[in-house]
Amino acid sequence: MNLRQLEYLDALAGEGSFGRAAARCSASQPAVSVAIAKLEAELGVELVRRESRGAVLTPPGEALVRWARQALAGVDGLKVEATRFAGALNGRVTLGVIPTALPAVARITRGLISAHPGIHLEIRSLSSDSIVDELAAFRIDAGLTYLDNEPVGAVTTTPIYTERYVLLTTERRSGNSVRWSDLDGSSLCLLTPDMQNRRIIDDALDRNGAIVTAVVETDSISALISYVRAGWPSIVSDAWVELYGVPEGMKALPLVAPQITHSVGLVTRITELTPPLVRALTESVAAHAGGLA
Repeated sequence: MNLRQLEYLDALAGEGSFGRAAARCSASQPAVSVAIAKLEAELGVELVRRESRGAVLTPPGEALVRWARQALAGVDGLKVEATRFAGALNGRVTLGVIPTALPAVARITRGLISAHPGIHLEIRSLSSDSIVDELAAFRIDAGLTYLDNEPVGAVTTTPIYTERYVLLTTERRSGNSVRWSDLDGSSLCLLTPDMQNRRIIDDALDRNGAIVTAVVETDSISALISYVRAGWPSIVSDAWVELYGVPEGMKALPLVAPQITHSVGLVTRITELTPPLVRALTESVAAHAGGLA
């Protein structure tokens, strides 16, 4: 068994095709096929089922590819740790981020990039459920997500800021805040139901007896803002407003009675040996936690 075989197995799991897996690994398709066949013979189980439309991992393949990813992550960690002893920390960190936290991610990670210029940071916009899945599958190194609303799995958590909610609107409203119950009968533009932010808002509306109509649903905060400008109010995180300000012609009114808050923070895998890049990210985030509301 060698690392190249494990890389091929990981690529097959992600691509679903020997040809695409070979391209991803800069190898020939026959080389990938032979390597996987040798790995199957060594392990004594069928890992990949060849089909006319591509390649599908068998149940043993699905189970073993997670070990392969963990082994590959360990080797990457070893290489990065060596760069630290050589005088600089180098490598790639992949961070999954819920859409509502994307506006804050630059402020949260700038300390890491400034302290370690050799680090390349890749940001992926993911739902909170996808962050849990991708973290467990070793496809991301860490996640920025809600910590206290739905289960986040077996992870280490670092709280960063508290999220509150505001009504963003172009409508003329009296007062400096809005009660959740006052939204009963409103037509709003909201995030899609697969987003935890939407589930938080739906729960708050339901608990306060407010029935609303979602006239637009999107997974993009930018799209929400464009529809607010067109005349449909939305409920957004106060972190977005604090970072970007209230767009011209709009009002951001805090939602109260009650004021609902949720903790947003960093999640990383629980492991005996924390990868050096993840350790650097966690230390940087912890040092700057509290800089947001």
